[in-house]
Formats: sequence, structure tokens, C-alpha cells
Amino acid sequence: MPNQIPEITSLLEAVERKYGRKVNTSTDFESLSVVIERETGEYISSSTLKRLWGYVHLKPVPRITTLDLLCRFIGYPSFAEYRNALKNSREVSSDFFSTPFVSASELAPGDKLLIGWAPNRLVKLEFIGDGTWRVLESANAKLLPGDSFQAAQLLLGYPLVLDGITRADGSVTPSYIAGKNGGLTLLEKA
Repeated sequence: MPNQIPEITSLLEAVERKYGRKVNTSTDFESLSVVIERETGEYISSSTLKRLWGYVHLKPVPRITTLDLLCRFIGYPSFAEYRNALKNSREVSSDFFSTPFVSASELAPGDKLLIGWAPNRLVKLEFIGDGTWRVLESANAKLLPGDSFQAAQLLLGYPLVLDGITRADGSVTPSYIAGKNGGLTLLEKA
């Protein structure tokens, strides 16, 4: 979920919880649109939902009427009421968490890792040392064999955010995010 505003990110997560699953595909957005209309009596297009979730590459500023509708779907009268309810909630506060992860500090050069993320990305990495990883194999991803990047930790269920990727020819890409929608879904030693 691309929104930088914690309250909107929290709202989208709450919508997914009520819907009963993550919204990752075009069909999911169409289905969610139907479910919202059936439960609220109000229509929201699948294309609006896709923009909110970052499924399409736009960075929208959502309309308050759209946020209000999503809040009604999850049981709040408006986005303002939802935000008020969050003020004392742990959802937008700092907190400790636990998830499977791989820490570069616990690896030796030559260790290999397999990572994946939706919809069907799969990348085999080799740890070089000093927090640096090299891509050995890549399927359906923008990370290419020979690329390298820095990452101290890789967390299952969280996006992999990189300052940039050093390509095999020495050029450096802009910042990159893998698993933007749903985070890494595969994280295992290869």
C-alpha cells in the first residue's frame, strides 16, 4: 500500500481485514468494489480502489468522500471519526513486532538466499559481505543477474526497500522497492 499517511494505510488494511483477504489482483479490486456496494449501497469503482492501493502507478490524493465510503464499509461514519478512533490505537503508533527475517550480520560471504513477492517474482541472491547482496538469478523481477545492492535485513511480509541497485555495468538505479503490495512472500536460504 503506497500511502505515506499512516491513517490511510491503516484504513486500507482495515478494509482488507473486513474483506477477508489481501487485495492484490485486478479481480480482487473488482470483487471488493461489488462487496462494498452490496454492504453500503454506495458505488466505488475498481479503478479508484486500484489507485488507492497503488496497484496502478499513480500517486493519488484520495478524496475525502472516497475515504468516508471506505470507513462506512468498516463500520465508522466518516474518515474523521476513524482518525479520532486511531488516536489511542496502537495501529499508527510505534510498536515491537516479530517476523521471520534474515540479517546480514549473521551471514557469511557466499551464503545464498531465495526471495519472492507478488505477483510471481523470484530472485536468488548471494551474500557478498558488508551488507551487500548480488543477484544470481531472477524471474519476472526488475532485479537482474549481476545486480548488487545493500540491505542489512530482509523481512518476510515487509517490502524490501533499497536506496538503489548497482547494475552489472556499474550504473546505479533510483531507489527501488520489491514487494510493495504485501511485502516479501518468500524468504529462505537456498
